[in-house]
Amino acid sequence: MKPIGLITIVLCALLSVQTYAATDKDITVVRVTPSVDLKQVQYVLSHQRSEVFEQGMELESGQWDIFWRIYDQYEKEKQKIDAKRLRLLGTFVKSQGALTGDEATKLIKASGLNQQADLALRQKYFQIYSKKLNPIVAARFVQLDDMAGLVIRLAILGNVPLIRNASETEGEQAASSPSVQIEQPAATGQSPASQP
Repeated sequence: MKPIGLITIVLCALLSVQTYAATDKDITVVRVTPSVDLKQVQYVLSHQRSEVFEQGMELESGQWDIFWRIYDQYEKEKQKIDAKRLRLLGTFVKSQGALTGDEATKLIKASGLNQQADLALRQKYFQIYSKKLNPIVAARFVQLDDMAGLVIRLAILGNVPLIRNASETEGEQAASSPSVQIEQPAATGQSPASQP
């Protein structure tokens, strides 16, 4: 199977998670706070990308040595950006998704700067691959790196709660377990999804 087909299948599987609005007032909604193993995520970030390139670059035999030498340099620089992204994620997960307005602003600004650094690095290595190999190979590198990064980010972000206001959740956290929070639907007959 071609790597693009494999990535497409994985992407579709991640996006096809069934969602529904609970209309039965007897349904209990359970929220589970995710635990993220940052070392495991770092391993996935560095190893799965190289496997995608191995299968998707379609290089001639003489091009592989050049590609991997450049890729090793790229990966060293990429790991610094990924480490910063993981620190941001770790900070967010430790807060259990509850942030103040200032914390949310700082997090989003830092995340945006991280994404810009990621894009700048990809553009830098597009130029390097274009000179050392050719622009088609360089474009394929950018395309595969972008797809692999997207799949990994979706897998991670799909397990991270949306940001909540820290001041609204202090009472909830004191009354519930730190890892599982059970919420009963309101007596109004509205589903939890339609409540403000």
